[in-house]
Amino acid sequence: MAVLHAGIGTEHLLKALLAARHPSLLVDGRDFNSLLHATGQSTYAASPETKVKTIGALDAFRRTVALITMPVKERDIEPLLTARNGVAHLGAHNDALTHDALAIAVTVADVVLTDLQEDISSFWGPWAETRQDLEQMQRDAQSVTEQVLKGVGLEVADEPQLENWEDGLLEPMAENFRSESFQAAQIAVAVKVRCAKKLYRVLYYGKTPEEIAKADMVEPEADRSEYGQCLYRSVKCPVCGADGDVAASLGNQPKRPKKGRRSRQRREFPNYFDCYTCGLELDNRYELEVLGMAEPSQDGWFSY
Repeated sequence: MAVLHAGIGTEHLLKALLAARHPSLLVDGRDFNSLLHATGQSTYAASPETKVKTIGALDAFRRTVALITMPVKERDIEPLLTARNGVAHLGAHNDALTHDALAIAVTVADVVLTDLQEDISSFWGPWAETRQDLEQMQRDAQSVTEQVLKGVGLEVADEPQLENWEDGLLEPMAENFRSESFQAAQIAVAVKVRCAKKLYRVLYYGKTPEEIAKADMVEPEADRSEYGQCLYRSVKCPVCGADGDVAASLGNQPKRPKKGRRSRQRREFPNYFDCYTCGLELDNRYELEVLGMAEPSQDGWFSY
């Protein structure tokens, strides 16, 4: 999956550089309707812009090389594109090419980001200092994955049948897992917020608040029947300020009275957020916590 994402990411970055010069540089020159759309002449096009034909990754690389100085040659990028296509179309690739493919992706990304005047450190986030040391990154990723897999069993702490929670034996383990999950969520949220801001800027640049509000209103009501017993609450998006949905699952939380038998109380556990306007999606309670949309209560349960 690393080479698949690296290949797709490299193609998108190359096309971002071309689009920054002019959108027509992305278009397959043999398709006149696509050129009309790219040059702002959509009213004359015989086909909709959703059918615009763009160039592939290799052609994007060739066009980029004509515009900037690239330390990577066409023959150098071939292992990356071959590996990406192998995974995408065949479901397999030559593992021996993985390291070289990823190294090329990192090199191309840095050159393109510099030309686009993007901050490289912000782009790579926590991997900025180690992006060239792919073996170490692989070891770190494997370590994190193993820790998460070991902690999956602790997710049952959210279920009411965990009667031995109160004995305190599982609390340190659960807290360690929560800490690791929160750290992973911080990285994920940083990437998601950055993407949501860029998408919002592209979609709504130059539009008035009234036009943006009107665009929000035409969003059709989503079919939520497949999600089971959940509550949906409208919450302001922390990126764009529009109304988004927080989905909260329902459950019986163990309640510990001072005296007498244990009883249960109905509680909500927020675990998902979706903003139709900027596209921000938060996929678990830890990501919600990062942006202050959910908080761990004293007894380990989440509330908002």
